[in-house]
Amino acid sequence: MKSILKKILPIRLIKLIRSTRQKLVIKKLYDFDKKRLLKYAYGINDNFNANNLRSKITFHYHAIEKGLSNANLRLGFGERAFNELFWAMDEYVKKGFSTEDYRFQSAISVIKSYVDLHNSKGYSVKRVEEHLDKYSQYIRNECKEVGGYLTIKANELPEFEKLGFEDLSNIRYSVRDFGPSDLDENKIFEAINIATKTPSVCNRQSWKVRLIKSPEKINEVLALQRGLTGNGENLRHLLLVTTDKQYMNSGKERNQTYIDGGLYTMSLLYALTSLGIASCTLNASFNYDQEINMRKKININESEDFIAFIAVGTYPDVIKVAKSPRDDYKLFTTVIE
Repeated sequence: MKSILKKILPIRLIKLIRSTRQKLVIKKLYDFDKKRLLKYAYGINDNFNANNLRSKITFHYHAIEKGLSNANLRLGFGERAFNELFWAMDEYVKKGFSTEDYRFQSAISVIKSYVDLHNSKGYSVKRVEEHLDKYSQYIRNECKEVGGYLTIKANELPEFEKLGFEDLSNIRYSVRDFGPSDLDENKIFEAINIATKTPSVCNRQSWKVRLIKSPEKINEVLALQRGLTGNGENLRHLLLVTTDKQYMNSGKERNQTYIDGGLYTMSLLYALTSLGIASCTLNASFNYDQEINMRKKININESEDFIAFIAVGTYPDVIKVAKSPRDDYKLFTTVIE
């Protein structure tokens, strides 16, 4: 039947039918995506399950970790993050979810790290201490130090280019404040080139990279992005990774730009690290007004999807980083036989 229709119908009409059919497919897929997001995203619904609360707990304890790693630490910071964290942890306990969970344990260790640091400086954080006392009954000894921050001396860093992938992966941390020495731009371009070996759908390589050097433009972008508030010392270079929908084929590939862009960004981060460049990924998850304004500020084509910003620089003499504990692979791996 299809072959007969192709012979008797004009080409323009055939193309119109195909286009209309694709639009209907895309609408159905986007409606499906929207329904699932509305049903399961914890920031939208009020009926929190264990995974919702684990995610919310992680989001807020990591905000505290980032504050602890700030080169210009502001004592007593984090009131809003603690309000949300304590609510989520209390809700988690109230609903009877396992306090043995690594995310819950990590949260307690971050709170302890916060209290210990403030006590060492003679600064009272009584309210946080009271919550720590309440949660301490749940802490496992082996988890007391998993969260918080690390201090690393630059002269103790390894020769990154000599590391195997496992060691490179384990040694990499997001660095949010940088050293005063200049960064060789050729190394940035070398990393960008190394990352081009990243797999992409049908080798279409839809990614694009912008290197932002203007201090004024960097400040404008960060003011809108809001991911380095209180950090960013000596930041002189900012990368932006996008991917282009013009390389995609149909509704089935509606998420492919984000998949390929995420793969490329991770390759780029490891490439930067292997060349001894400090980096920090900054999200590009914007509301509508933010996105429109950001596109105007750095002249981003409407066809491009934002993937991530990456702050890059040299290592300072003393590096403070969030520990950012990770789940054991057994917690999220399923074997299907």
